[in-house]
Amino acid sequence: MSLKKALVVARWEFVEKVKTKAFIISLVLMPVFIMVMAVVPSLLMNKPDTTAVNIGIIDETGKIAAQLSESLGEKYKLPDGLPNYNVVTISPVDSAREEANRMVLQKVISSYVVIDTGLINSRKFEYVSENVSNFKDISRLQSAVKDILMTNELEQRGVSPKIVEEVTKPVEMETVKLSKGGKEEKAHAGSGFILGYIFIIILAVFVLTSGQLLVRSVVEEKSNRIVEVLLSSTTADEIMTGKILGLSLLGLTQLAVWGLIAFAFGGQMAAFVTVPGSIWWEGVFFILGFLFYSSIFVMAGAPVTTEQEAQQATSYVSMLLFLPIILATLVAQNPSASYIKILTLIPLLTPTMMAFRIPIQTPDLWELVTGSVILLASTYFCMIAAGRIFKIGILVYGKRPTLKELFRWATRRS
Repeated sequence: MSLKKALVVARWEFVEKVKTKAFIISLVLMPVFIMVMAVVPSLLMNKPDTTAVNIGIIDETGKIAAQLSESLGEKYKLPDGLPNYNVVTISPVDSAREEANRMVLQKVISSYVVIDTGLINSRKFEYVSENVSNFKDISRLQSAVKDILMTNELEQRGVSPKIVEEVTKPVEMETVKLSKGGKEEKAHAGSGFILGYIFIIILAVFVLTSGQLLVRSVVEEKSNRIVEVLLSSTTADEIMTGKILGLSLLGLTQLAVWGLIAFAFGGQMAAFVTVPGSIWWEGVFFILGFLFYSSIFVMAGAPVTTEQEAQQATSYVSMLLFLPIILATLVAQNPSASYIKILTLIPLLTPTMMAFRIPIQTPDLWELVTGSVILLASTYFCMIAAGRIFKIGILVYGKRPTLKELFRWATRRS
């Protein structure tokens, strides 16, 4: 195989793709989309109310309503200093609920709570509204009623309100991460979890974007018969190598631009994310994972003749990239569990599982080395198999090859 010819193919692939409108748009649009998806919901959730919210209360005890109004009025204020919540007391008569429902439907009150006489023992009360997904109001009401019950109970036992206020102050906890070498360093709780999530998303987007470009490039050249012209002056191995190199460079260019954007606007996020000392292992598995999945995408694209068939062939592989996200909670709770270690050493899962485990709790050195060797060996054999399928598949038209035929192509030596 001539490296010079492979580099010519790589240069052509890079130059042609980097000039396309789709690439230029995705270069800017994707980071903007991610930032909007990450920041806007948080801003909207934390956006303060500009007008007071009217909340009704049917208080069968006759004690909670006044305390709830006072508690909400002291804790939550509008930007102009007025109370965020107005508590509207509804007399606890037989028709109280019907009256309260009418007030909700007529927008007189946004919701109402029902406090019955068994609240002290049951520790339960009802919240009624047209919208029961307003987590902010619900959590505030729940917290306020809980504090009122605790304060009342302690006062009945002779404990002064000042003591109640002192003992109910929130407690802060600082988290310290212990490295394999015994070094302590302060880290925000969940910072490794966040970093692992970020890395998996970046790897998945990078692999899917570059992989789809790789498959689309193969399919287009097959359908246009361009590949037959290319084969007159170069070999199938040189074409495949050039495509992978060119599109890898394209992906790295895209990743570099996204990294600069993240560095420029991610200062706030950086304060909550602690980068572990073993982060360079992430780069190792990132590169090996990309090469491994690229070879699989080449194998998927070589036998097919349409983009629809290519998408079907690669969709199942693509889903494996997101499997660690499904297992995220389990990995975060116990990253050293035996079944987690086994899943990590499965080549299709190694890049993403390692990317998620390393920031949370760095695996033992033998796991990192074993995972690298397994992934490197798997990549090598997949690249060989991809080359063999590519040699035959790029010239096959019409009938779609069966799995048996693909296996025969991948294992034949010539």
